[in-house]
Amino acid sequence: MSGAASFDGIDRAALQRAGRMVVTIEGMWCNSCALAVERIIARVPGVTWASTTFAGGSALIKWEPGAFELDVLLARVEKLGYRIVPLIEADDMDRRIEAQASAAWMRLAVAVFFGMWSMLGSLALYTDSALAASPAGWTIALATIVAALPAVSWPAWQFYRAGWRTLQAGVPGMDALVSLGVIASMLLSGWSVAQGGSDIYVDTASMLVIFLLCGRLIELYARRRNSVAIHALRQAVPEMARVAGGEGGWREVPASAVAAGQLVRVHAGERVPVDGAVVDGESTLDRALVNGESAPAPVGPGDAVQAGCINLSCALTVRVVQPYGSRFIDRIGARMLEVFGAKSAVALQAERFARLLIPFALALTALTFTAAWWHSGEFAASLQRALSVLVAACPCAVGLALPLAYAASAATAARHGVLFRDPASMEALARAREIYFDKTGTLTAGRLTVAGVTAAGSASAGDVLRWAAAAEAGIAHPVASAIGAAAPPGDAPPGSAERHAQGTRWTSSDGAECVLAGTRGWLAANGVATAAAPHEGAGTWIEVARNGQWAGALQLQDAPRPEAAQALATLRRAGLQALLVTGDADAPALDVARAVGMAPAQVHAACLPQDKEAIVRAAHGPVVFVGDGINDALALAAADCGIAVRGAATAAVATAGVVIASGGIDTVVQAWRHARRTLRIVRQNLAFSVVYNIAILGLAAAGSVPPAAAAAAMLASSLSVIVNAARMTQMAK
Repeated sequence: MSGAASFDGIDRAALQRAGRMVVTIEGMWCNSCALAVERIIARVPGVTWASTTFAGGSALIKWEPGAFELDVLLARVEKLGYRIVPLIEADDMDRRIEAQASAAWMRLAVAVFFGMWSMLGSLALYTDSALAASPAGWTIALATIVAALPAVSWPAWQFYRAGWRTLQAGVPGMDALVSLGVIASMLLSGWSVAQGGSDIYVDTASMLVIFLLCGRLIELYARRRNSVAIHALRQAVPEMARVAGGEGGWREVPASAVAAGQLVRVHAGERVPVDGAVVDGESTLDRALVNGESAPAPVGPGDAVQAGCINLSCALTVRVVQPYGSRFIDRIGARMLEVFGAKSAVALQAERFARLLIPFALALTALTFTAAWWHSGEFAASLQRALSVLVAACPCAVGLALPLAYAASAATAARHGVLFRDPASMEALARAREIYFDKTGTLTAGRLTVAGVTAAGSASAGDVLRWAAAAEAGIAHPVASAIGAAAPPGDAPPGSAERHAQGTRWTSSDGAECVLAGTRGWLAANGVATAAAPHEGAGTWIEVARNGQWAGALQLQDAPRPEAAQALATLRRAGLQALLVTGDADAPALDVARAVGMAPAQVHAACLPQDKEAIVRAAHGPVVFVGDGINDALALAAADCGIAVRGAATAAVATAGVVIASGGIDTVVQAWRHARRTLRIVRQNLAFSVVYNIAILGLAAAGSVPPAAAAAAMLASSLSVIVNAARMTQMAK
């Protein structure tokens, strides 16, 4: 089916007027593919901006409505060998990525099996010059070439195809250079054996294919992480909704089938499945998905609710405003696809080096052949020297520089409870100058605790806690959990509780005792006069009354993690700026900021997920965002490096490039130090390999390096990169 056919049934006129769309790109195998597609899309008349990401498997395209034609875009991308289709569901994307990864593992297994034999044969010839000069050496060379053929054919086919497509698009990168190197290595080896020699380079070809396949697997699993993140975000809301049926009843239907204007019933303890407005009932909502705030928020008729919020108290009837696909959570998911997939700056440097090296190597190869033939007149010798130059351009050490150091570093960090998902996140963490922290669940414990008790009259603090605990007993609510944990031990007295939107009324079994626990306004509405002056101190205040008389109040707060202040002080001493970005209101945000040593100017409060993203995007240079909630997922994706702390929500863990599996904010500091050390080693590897490639090219062109010495030099270069990367077996302190 063509790309044009895949857009059948879509209102093209409306799409044209929209001026932008996010689409899925089918057929991409690597980041080089994404660069080629992006270049082709950007050349389509009317397109003003294009961003294609292999990690997200998608592209964001913007255009001038009057100058853009969708069919032209689809045709040009198809001509390159890819296909644009409407954005596919996360489940389907996950299946496709899994199939690609399985195929890559199979290719790697074939390349390793046959490449191992080719490397053994090459090693025997390199280390025994007498064997290489003998008839047995020629036989071994021929057998080695035959063994290498399966390793550089089917396993490397995707590289050849991607290399050709990037050449067509005018953005040749590592795939094109590796393809040229592999093909040249095999051609020169075949030429040598055909002339009766035993100088072969097939080990270089096999090694390039193996390590490039390893790099592709890393990229594929990073892409799978992004798919999982979108899926986890969708899982945060119910798949079913209870809509109004005939004769005043309610029936359950898929959330995707609910239309705008319909009524939806949400019982206490359930998640809201739609975006809408309350038309009947009063309750409190856990809005952590939207703003991350731990304190419940009261809602009543006319108030807006969003899909994914938890109804904590009483049943609500909601009129749907935004149906499935247009809900707040859906818009966040689409936005995450747009911001996913930033590529490592070091990897981009390697791509740029490869892009510059290709024309230089080809020109030097042609020049070497021409000069050698001019001086010697020997076609065979001139061709061998020219091919030697092309083989010397093989970026073996360049290809190893990044993945080896990353793999060693990630394995070491994992043993210490830090999971690095991709090289780009590790590099961004190392280069960051600003780190943004969420508050609830990140700098704080993420749960309410009783921070203070005010008692009135003859009541003691223990009495106020005990009465409040009796009123909140058996209720699944953050406030009830905090009060129950702080109350004196003992069995709850017999009685029954009646839950209201802003409080609870408890009555003893004999009717002699009545306790009210809730907001100041709710107690006043029930005829109870509370303290005249507002309470001092931030947090959530729960007023308690017994038998119609105010007994006291409880102050509930989300306390900072004990290690947070010291960890942030360490970052400040190292020259990094730490900022707080939270959905909480100003008062609790400033309270926590003071406790961890932040100034008020470093606090951004009352931020929705899209506000957090905007703040992260406005930062200068690589930026890190540390969070734990579903409402942090968009900022985690938008940041150059997103870090999910221990205990984070599934969507946050799936989105983040770094996951803290054990430890707290102090482990974030340890991860930063480790990332900086890794980046130093990567840069050392890359610098050495670039210098090596340039030097060996010059020597090969001058004819100063015999084939055996060139092969040995290549092996030594790769070994030096491996040894340097092995330094990452110890975690930075």
